[in-house]
Amino acid sequence: MAQKRKASKKKPAAKKRPQRKKPAKKKIQPVEEILFRVEGKMSTFGGPKDTGMSADEGLALFTPADLQDPKYSYLFLPTPPPGTTGLGRRLNPDKYYFACRWNYKDTPREFLKRALARVENPANGRTADARPADWGPNISTGRVADLSPGLAAALGLETDDVVRITISALRAIPVKPVKGAKRAAPVNRTAPPGKPVIKQFVRSPNCSSRNVGTKIDKIVLHCTEGSLASALAEFQRSDSRKVSAHYVIDRNGDIYQMVNDADCANHCMGANAGSIGIEHVGSETDALAAPQAAASAALIRWLLQEHQIPRTNIFGHDFTPGYSRPGGTSCPDKLFGPAHSQATIAAWVAANV
Repeated sequence: MAQKRKASKKKPAAKKRPQRKKPAKKKIQPVEEILFRVEGKMSTFGGPKDTGMSADEGLALFTPADLQDPKYSYLFLPTPPPGTTGLGRRLNPDKYYFACRWNYKDTPREFLKRALARVENPANGRTADARPADWGPNISTGRVADLSPGLAAALGLETDDVVRITISALRAIPVKPVKGAKRAAPVNRTAPPGKPVIKQFVRSPNCSSRNVGTKIDKIVLHCTEGSLASALAEFQRSDSRKVSAHYVIDRNGDIYQMVNDADCANHCMGANAGSIGIEHVGSETDALAAPQAAASAALIRWLLQEHQIPRTNIFGHDFTPGYSRPGGTSCPDKLFGPAHSQATIAAWVAANV
């Protein structure tokens, strides 16, 4: 017979020590290195009506070759104004550019060509992005900057008002390397845009919660086909139509919000679930006013960043994927260009956003 083994005594299980949760690592925000900042009186310059510039006057930061580069050509009119040969009078006065007295040792010309500046009106809080274009104004004027007429209008500035201009290292625009060229040092990422100033939140009852998990993935551009007052009133009515929009932008650039981004507005039948609707005050034949275009571009830039929306997902009302109203609509009419097409919307976005 086999011998029986003695039963072994079980050792008491060791008590598990409670694991301490590791503290979450804080994201380190990049330090904004200010390369240029100036604040003081301003004036306007550039374009066919600037008779203070000679007919052949050029620009410190651009040459005729830049007219062929889409990164810069949008700043200029398609053809020279009659009787002119210089780039100064060929600047498109509706685009956003400016001049300051640069020290090229601190901010070299090539950096300035790739940079975006934050231009602010300290009196009303409006801001816009703009490109450096020239050296000036003359110190004898007592001014620190010259702005394009369109930029000044968008910010609500008139000659001798105070402007603040800032360029940081984070605002350099990356340039695609040429094939076969050596890789350059990495360029700092563009700083995320801030949300433009909202003049007033006029709450609309015509909205609903988005379904859980629904991603905001498109922006829809509209024309009110009426006044600001009529649009705000229409979106506050709780009648059978129950229409609304997230934002309404007036002709002077004031932005009104009516529905939280997190909620659905009733602005684009069949495509409300994942979209943000932006109404622009205007008639069926109006083009965007310069301040209105600036405000719209700033709002769109912020929405793209805030909700990680692809730039290709900005649509005119009638061309929005999923839009299902029988017969369609004429909206957004001629606000973004003379042709009623998505190509017109895309061209405006490429030039302004």
